[in-house]
Amino acid sequence: MTVCADMKRLTVFLLIFTLFSSMSYAQQSTIVNFAENRKGWFVPTQDGYLPDRNITTLDLDKPENIAFGKNDMLYIADTGNRRIVLFDTNSGKVSREIRHAGFRSPRGIFVTEDETLYVADSSAASVFIFNASDECVKTVTSPNSIAFGDTQFAPYRIGVDPRGNMYIIGEGVYSGIIHLSNEGEFLGFFASNKTTMTIVQLLQKWFFTDRQKEGLQDRLPLTFSNVFVDPRGIVYSVSMGRDVAREGQALKKHDMAGRNMLEAWTTMSLTDVTVDRYGNIFSTSTQGWIQVNASDGVEIFFFGAGHLSAEDIAGWYSNLVSIAVSSQGHIWTLDSEKAFLQSYTPTEYTQSIYRAQRFFNEGYYIQAEEEWNNVLRFNQMSILAHNGLGKAYLYQEEYEKARYEFYVAGNREYYSQAYWETRNNWLLGNISYILIAIIIFFTGIFIFNRISRRYALNTFIREGVNSLKNLKYLGTSLFSFSVARHPIDNFESLKYNLKGSFAGATVNFAFFFIAFLVYQTSKGFIVQSVEIEDMDFNVIIGGFLGIYLLFVICNYLVTSINDGEGSFIDIFKLVSYSALPLSVTLLAVTVISHVLTENEILLLNLMMFAGIAWSVSLLWLGLQEVHGYSFTDTFKSVIFTVLFMLIALIVLFNMTILFDQFVQFVEAIVREAYAYITKMY
Repeated sequence: MTVCADMKRLTVFLLIFTLFSSMSYAQQSTIVNFAENRKGWFVPTQDGYLPDRNITTLDLDKPENIAFGKNDMLYIADTGNRRIVLFDTNSGKVSREIRHAGFRSPRGIFVTEDETLYVADSSAASVFIFNASDECVKTVTSPNSIAFGDTQFAPYRIGVDPRGNMYIIGEGVYSGIIHLSNEGEFLGFFASNKTTMTIVQLLQKWFFTDRQKEGLQDRLPLTFSNVFVDPRGIVYSVSMGRDVAREGQALKKHDMAGRNMLEAWTTMSLTDVTVDRYGNIFSTSTQGWIQVNASDGVEIFFFGAGHLSAEDIAGWYSNLVSIAVSSQGHIWTLDSEKAFLQSYTPTEYTQSIYRAQRFFNEGYYIQAEEEWNNVLRFNQMSILAHNGLGKAYLYQEEYEKARYEFYVAGNREYYSQAYWETRNNWLLGNISYILIAIIIFFTGIFIFNRISRRYALNTFIREGVNSLKNLKYLGTSLFSFSVARHPIDNFESLKYNLKGSFAGATVNFAFFFIAFLVYQTSKGFIVQSVEIEDMDFNVIIGGFLGIYLLFVICNYLVTSINDGEGSFIDIFKLVSYSALPLSVTLLAVTVISHVLTENEILLLNLMMFAGIAWSVSLLWLGLQEVHGYSFTDTFKSVIFTVLFMLIALIVLFNMTILFDQFVQFVEAIVREAYAYITKMY
């Protein structure tokens, strides 16, 4: 009997354990966390937050905004019921509610540190101010200011700085955030979104007459969707709309003049923003995502279901409109359509990230290093952690370690800083050896010149070089150096087959091709923006060979009908011989890119410009000389060659599409025939 009873208890325990495990798994699987990898792609990562509490018993009607007060008291703008609900997140009960006869549609709320409540009511065209005793002490209406003019005053979101100045978002106000003093005086428009133009609008701007432009509608910037002011008085704003998101202006952190201080690029259309006590920025999107950024705008991760849904599942929303963060770091969100609250608790992974950021910002770099290593224990490829470790090492002057971490993170800017310090330390440590090497080098040159004068070594070397040039294949290949120095005379010799050859031109073509591949794949980390494993060599090789040969073919066809004297082989030779300066430049840039920092990239750009200009000049003179053209004729031939190349590329592109469609058509017929035959038997 005892054994049977024990077996029953064990079976019940296993069933309960399985049930709770499946429930936990179901809860955790409702949301997905994403973070950026070293290539700039967003990939799934460890859970940053997990769904916790779901509050649906408050009888809310189309609520629009939430904000935390003292002791984690959550204020809710219950718009449909014309009230403000105070929900105690610690006890899980409604503490009290605030009603006022002037409420029409209270949509936006803000709570200061002394528990003063600001309520933005768009229908009442007012901002109601309540003290800690829930008494309405002031009502702010439309400012009586000439500068404000006849601007509509319909406030629906509000933020307040420590001095009591109000930042209000009003319906239909395109000039920016309305800035009022604590007395309700208009101080101006704090900030505004930029207007963006489509391609059609740009064409209209360029080609339409003034009269036609008068008939066009004015281009208006998108209005802000929400505003938040942290305890230090820093203003944050978010905006909805694809254009704003595409321009990287959906999330902003403003300075005193209203300028954006963040470089936070997001493709999301954002609905609300808040900041925790450590400066981390939390925002919500119209797609149901919750995004978390560090105080400097670096995206930590974002999480959610990724779509809107009518289903009642934790982490899924129908209309995610607002977000707030408690003193314990718990996230609370509001769904306006379903009228419920959803909270999230941070995981140990997230808490380690926040601790590491806090230690670093406070100057405790060793402790920050330990915490970032703890983050890597959860996720070894966390770009955020590798960047954090790199910065911690950088401030501890451990530059080699910092370089490695920034390399793993793909952070070229900070890698450049660490490399500059490493290079500087190496130069300081080896300056004496460098000076000795320079002295030995110039002394060797001086001695060599003295000896060569006595024993005629210069004549011997010159004869050796000339003998190399006289070798059949080597000489024709090295002819490109003569072309680079004296192009006109040597192109004339090339035209009449006095110098150069098809074999020599082929060698130069191969040299150019190799230099191009080396340049594409082997530059220094700071300059190499695309990694080798991400390169499509079919496109790189095919594009190089295709454009090279297409230019030769099209130029031959164009010049054949315009009395050009050069043959197809002549054009191929002059193009190949003209490419030498660019080939050498590509190799030189590849080598030098390994020893330069980001601030010195201008030198590489100048080198590339010089190499391209030299080769293009040689190509121009070669076409002019080989075809017997004037400057005008050469210009026309080049223009028509480029046009022919574009036409050929378009035709090839269309043929490729038609061929793919033909293959799909044949495959469909074969499948249908096979299915028909198999059904017969």
